[in-house]
Amino acid sequence: MRVLIITSKATSLFNVAKDIAYVLMKKKHTPRIMVYLTSYLDVADLCDAIIMIYPASPLYCTPQFLFYRDWKHNIKKPILFYTTIEGKPVSRHLHKWMVRDLEFITVSRYVYDKLTSVGLKVIDIVPHGLVKEQVDRARGLVPTARKNLKKLHGDKVIFGAIAFYHLRKGLEYLAKAVEILNKKRDDFVVHLVTDQRTKSVLGSIPNLYIDTVFGTREREEILAFLGACDYVIIPSFAEGFGLPLLEANAMGTPCIHASYPPLTEISDSKYNLTFEYVNVKNADIGEGIEYELHIYDPNDMAKTMDYAIDLLTNDINEYIRRCERVKKVINEFNAEKCYSKLIKYLTG
Repeated sequence: MRVLIITSKATSLFNVAKDIAYVLMKKKHTPRIMVYLTSYLDVADLCDAIIMIYPASPLYCTPQFLFYRDWKHNIKKPILFYTTIEGKPVSRHLHKWMVRDLEFITVSRYVYDKLTSVGLKVIDIVPHGLVKEQVDRARGLVPTARKNLKKLHGDKVIFGAIAFYHLRKGLEYLAKAVEILNKKRDDFVVHLVTDQRTKSVLGSIPNLYIDTVFGTREREEILAFLGACDYVIIPSFAEGFGLPLLEANAMGTPCIHASYPPLTEISDSKYNLTFEYVNVKNADIGEGIEYELHIYDPNDMAKTMDYAIDLLTNDINEYIRRCERVKKVINEFNAEKCYSKLIKYLTG
């Protein structure tokens, strides 16, 4: 079966597309990834089925929604819309044909709840998965990545983070937590992989190393980076799934994050380090999504980081136990296991 995967150039979505393509090939199908949208008539003879991977924003993704509708009604070959969202679709951008004609598969129960709450139809939940072979290869790169981090940061405890600049990513709160912890100790660093805008917004903060290479590194390099850090911080206020958390855990690195859905769907709170959020704010910033921001106190993040440093330096056996336990996430969120479910929808 020839399967066309249509998505965007956004790093996270494109990585998911590549993982799905890998599973398709293992199942003896022929995938092709397209990172632009064209007329459905232009690709009707090029494939036997389509998987679309986009956020459920009725503002930015109306052309994708129309493509799905027209393909479904006119071509009548299988098509799936695999989606995520970090809140609710903004109601004023929803049209009757969207509610009537669209069917989604969501990445989490959280996304399922948000879409169905505004009348959109969801036919299943299929979580993201990781390609085990890629994780294994990346683990082989960890010693080199670790050596490079130690050369850069010395003997400090290294917290990693990966996030582009956006309101929902909470990077200002991460910076504030670093400033708070700076007042107590100097034996740590947060190595933040991000974009150039972050550097211009946050400026220079002691023990916050801003590495503006977001989106320019190979997937295995990023996985190796996550595996080379002592901990990985997820500073976000809102996620639709939380793939970096899954990636870090699969590499054997405990994560620090606020305890909100959907992160709580994939994170084992016994072995990761979590803290509570203090309130929820809804924000419509003109992107077609009413973001559901789980606002936390930077002091709570700083306290959790402080605890994490002490755990590593004073109870190495417990730290190692946590590292070994979080690795097991790859068994549940194995790409072949997760994405085979999508393939079944295409093959009947």
